[in-house]
Amino acid sequence: AFATKYDDVEDEATDYADSNYPFLRYADVLLVYAEAENELGHTTEAATWLNAVRQRSNARLLDGTPSQTRMRSLILEERAKELACEGDRRWDLIRWGIYLQAMNAIGGRDDSDVSKERTPRNLLYPLPVTEINANPHITENNFGW
Repeated sequence: AFATKYDDVEDEATDYADSNYPFLRYADVLLVYAEAENELGHTTEAATWLNAVRQRSNARLLDGTPSQTRMRSLILEERAKELACEGDRRWDLIRWGIYLQAMNAIGGRDDSDVSKERTPRNLLYPLPVTEINANPHITENNFGW
C-alpha cells in the first residue's frame, strides 16, 4: 500500500505537494484523548473517541469495549494508520517505551551496509555544545553522545 495523502500536485514538474502540511490534526487530538482515557481506566470512553476517528475514515467500528491492554494496542495501531507519513510514529514509540524493541525487530542494513540497530542513544538527541558551554550545571551530554 502507498500513502497518497499529499499527492495532490497541480504542477507535475515540482517535487512537493500544493497542500499545507498539517501541524496538528483533529484525529490526533481524538486519539491522544482516547489514549489518556484508556490509561485512566476509562476504556468505554476511550472506545467512544477511537470510534469517532474510525467513523470519520469509514473504518469498521469497535464492537463492545475491549480490555485496557487490548484498547492500548488498538489505539497504537490506529495512530500508525491514521497518522502515517506525518512524522509522529517515532515519538509515539518513544513515549510508549517500545521504540528500541519495535525498531530493532525490523532490523536490517541501510543502502550503505550500515546496521540499523538502535541503542538507548537513539532515544534522545545530543545537547548543543552552546547549551553545555552556557550552563555550568550541565556537566555531561545525553547518554551516548
